[in-house]
Amino acid sequence: MVGVASTIAITASMLPMAAGASAPSFVGQVHGSTDEAYVINATPGDTINAINGSHQVVGSGTVDSLGSLVIRNLTPGAGFTFQDTTTNATSTTFTVLAPGAAQPAGLYNQTLHVGLNYVTMRDGVKIAATLRLPPGKTLADGPFPTVMEYSGYATAGPASLIDHLVLGHPASPLEPSSATMVGSLIAPELGFASVSVQMRGSGCSGGAFDLFGYPSDYDGYDMIQTIANQTWAANHKVAMVGISYSGISQLEVAGTHPPALAGITPLSPTDDLFSTGYPGGIYNNGFAAGWIADRIHDAKPALVTFDAGHNTWNPVDSSVAQPWTYAEISAEEAASNNTGSVCKSNQAMHLQSESLSTLVGPGLTRDPALFDRRSPTVWAKTINAPVYLVGALQDEQTGPQWPALIAALSHDGNPSQVFSTMINGDHIDSLGPATISRWLEFLDIYLARKVPTTSGVLNFLAPILESTATGGAKVMPIPAIRFQHQTTVAGAQAAFEANTPRVRVLFDNGGTSLGAGSLQPGYEASFSTWPPAPSTRLIYNLGLNGSLSTSTQGVGTASFQPDPTARPAINMNDASTVWAGRPDWNWTAVPAANGVAFQTAPFANDTTFVGPANLKLLLNSTTPTTDLQVSVTEVRPNEGREVYVTSGFIRSTNRNLLTSTDVPWASTLWPQPDYLHGAADMTSGTTYPVSIPIDTIAHTFRKGTALRIVISAPGGDRPAWTFDHSSWTPGTDTINLVGSFLVVNQITGISAPAITGTQACSLRGEPCRAYAKLGNQA
Repeated sequence: MVGVASTIAITASMLPMAAGASAPSFVGQVHGSTDEAYVINATPGDTINAINGSHQVVGSGTVDSLGSLVIRNLTPGAGFTFQDTTTNATSTTFTVLAPGAAQPAGLYNQTLHVGLNYVTMRDGVKIAATLRLPPGKTLADGPFPTVMEYSGYATAGPASLIDHLVLGHPASPLEPSSATMVGSLIAPELGFASVSVQMRGSGCSGGAFDLFGYPSDYDGYDMIQTIANQTWAANHKVAMVGISYSGISQLEVAGTHPPALAGITPLSPTDDLFSTGYPGGIYNNGFAAGWIADRIHDAKPALVTFDAGHNTWNPVDSSVAQPWTYAEISAEEAASNNTGSVCKSNQAMHLQSESLSTLVGPGLTRDPALFDRRSPTVWAKTINAPVYLVGALQDEQTGPQWPALIAALSHDGNPSQVFSTMINGDHIDSLGPATISRWLEFLDIYLARKVPTTSGVLNFLAPILESTATGGAKVMPIPAIRFQHQTTVAGAQAAFEANTPRVRVLFDNGGTSLGAGSLQPGYEASFSTWPPAPSTRLIYNLGLNGSLSTSTQGVGTASFQPDPTARPAINMNDASTVWAGRPDWNWTAVPAANGVAFQTAPFANDTTFVGPANLKLLLNSTTPTTDLQVSVTEVRPNEGREVYVTSGFIRSTNRNLLTSTDVPWASTLWPQPDYLHGAADMTSGTTYPVSIPIDTIAHTFRKGTALRIVISAPGGDRPAWTFDHSSWTPGTDTINLVGSFLVVNQITGISAPAITGTQACSLRGEPCRAYAKLGNQA
């Protein structure tokens, strides 16, 4: 259809006009954007072609019911026009922008005021952004060290979160999402000016939503530069803050290299949308699918109608879009005596949201053209701003595979100013007490350009918020701010960089004497590289009778029938309790027929493993494709229990691996599957090597405990990740292992305090269950 429309458009444009006839006028306003172009206020139902500077039709579409159309994936250049094939009218020319194109300095001369602003981006789209100052301050009290939080949640809602979350007042319909509390609540209370920026195509921002597409990334660039240009922004610099969605966006924006960016502090990000959406190449139809569905919901337009009798603006369908948007439209209309609302007009392009079907859904591969531009790891390779990165190793949402960011940041970036912390626990734990004081030190030094100082507000506020978010879990005291004795910023920065490890690992979070699931790690270790070195890469062979040892004597063989329905899909009875000190775990054992296990002898001494791991299987299967999971656990023989550590996943068609030329950190320890091309189907009876990448292990196996791996169908180990098994047929798949090995990274010199059985079963993110041998174990 595109080809036919193109031919008609070109032919029609060549027809001579009748004598005295005038060219039809193009209806609508046209704009070039980054790799795309759009029209607004056009005639609904009209077909429009995009014509490049060489007079070629390079895209086509139909104007939606709100009068808008976005045509994507255009090659940047000048001389573009839109042609309405319904009326044969041609627009004025415009330029499709290239990623990173220089913008006129005047773009960043816009003035922001306290409260909700609408800031114009390089392509004319207006983005909603709410400025908050420290309590009791006005712009005249500036300049202030300034941070920005950026996501597609209800980020720019202009009401106060502290009134609700801390003071206990009823929630306001205009308050931002609690997921954006780092920027909207914590930062202002700690003395920062904070700008909460709403991603395009969501909430009250204009434009069309495209999950981490180029226009959104460069909106971040434009916002950084605009904010830094304000007279009240100290040092004319901005740092980015936030957790989860607001953490991922930081890596993308930092990759665009805004000159005014002082640093980023991503908490609980992911390394790649594919690794969260398709662990091991298997569709995550739990959290990932639900999160995408919510983004689609949020990106729908908030349409309203006017009730003249009651002088109110009412939602056409209040079940779609973000609720705060309707409240803001009503407030803006009331303030203007019903003469117009920017938020309302900004809904015009929301029907043009990028279809996310190419990014999520069963059966997809990792197409670089789609995923690379949206990949935090790809962007991280080029980041040159200072970075303070924190994540949890059992993160139930974005996932525990995020340490790939450390390797990416350190490989081509600036490793001397990359500081990362990993902790066992859940999605929220990156904002815990063990890391938040160093977060503030980082912002004081690299953004505020001052010697860090003690914050009574932090010591008061952080424990309240952390305990509230975790359902009342006990919170350790906030560690003291370091380097206060330094007399200069340069001295404080040098001390921070000398005394803050490039990789900090916090162990046994939740397993201390403070109480079950408390926000307190038991001990820590520091490393200069990722994976950590020096270390010993041990190879454990899967031996006879379920043994796991460094001995090469005896090749283990075992068979099982993977069955993803054999136990609950998630390891909780009530997933809402996952952040609590005592979650409602339901981590069940794999039935004997549906999995196999291999286990070391009890360790003679405390043994610590830190780093990714690799289970290299040699297997044959009775089906062409099979999905596999490996669970790493700590067995505590004296107590008859085992503790969850981590997992790994693979679909057998993803057994082809990239080399270190493709990915510099690819290794036997850290295999990197090629998720694009796919290996051939397996032939029954033929043995194939299949590597299962195992997420980071950061765990000390105490003397007398054992390391165990359980191989089964995917599922049952995570609170929110579930796996699509629609192609699985019961009873058809038998897996035969004929010899395999496990590669792990052992670290020596770690002094771990003793831990009781009760404490071992209190680790955050790591449930316990009764230990039971599987059928292949002696």
